[in-house]
Amino acid sequence: MRAFGSLRELNVDNPLFHQGDDADFVYTVASGSLRLYRLMFDGRRQVIGFSLPGEFVGISVDQRHEVTAEALEPSRIWCFPRARFDEFVLANPSLKDSLLDVARQDLEAAQQQFMVLGRKTAMERVASFILYLHERFQRITGHPTDHVTLPMSRADIADYLGLTKETVSRIFGQLRNSRVIRLETLSCIQMLNRAALEVLADGETG
Repeated sequence: MRAFGSLRELNVDNPLFHQGDDADFVYTVASGSLRLYRLMFDGRRQVIGFSLPGEFVGISVDQRHEVTAEALEPSRIWCFPRARFDEFVLANPSLKDSLLDVARQDLEAAQQQFMVLGRKTAMERVASFILYLHERFQRITGHPTDHVTLPMSRADIADYLGLTKETVSRIFGQLRNSRVIRLETLSCIQMLNRAALEVLADGETG
């Protein structure tokens, strides 16, 4: 597939595409990560997801992108012309199955975000986000780890979870002080007590 693709490099905050752009290409994150967000009518930003290495971006049923994709960190992106990509998928059933898995994961992520925004407290939202991101990175690397990379800012996390930046920072501090996590850097945490984090994510108190 890379035979008909081209590699593009993005610096921090550089856009891969904007909301409303023609969806002429399909992308794969080779390294780095992206934030995906939508601008609402009043100008507010809603972060709807993050794309990590190995994941497809820009697979749209419409002719235009419904979101903006920007680099969270220096990133390398494979770009494939949509027409050539569609032809390749038709000729390779295994890739079609992989794309169906991607669609299922996207649906699960959307359902999870809907539940998080509608039902959970701020603590439950942040705990759920840490666990969700940890599972995604483990799926990418294929190796168990108690570390979670956070390439996104606290403001990005806040916009994704429907919270304020100050609330997100406060809850990270509470999780650190209670020895549930350890903040190695702003962009990397270690889960010290996964079981406790799962209890917090589920809203259990007993």
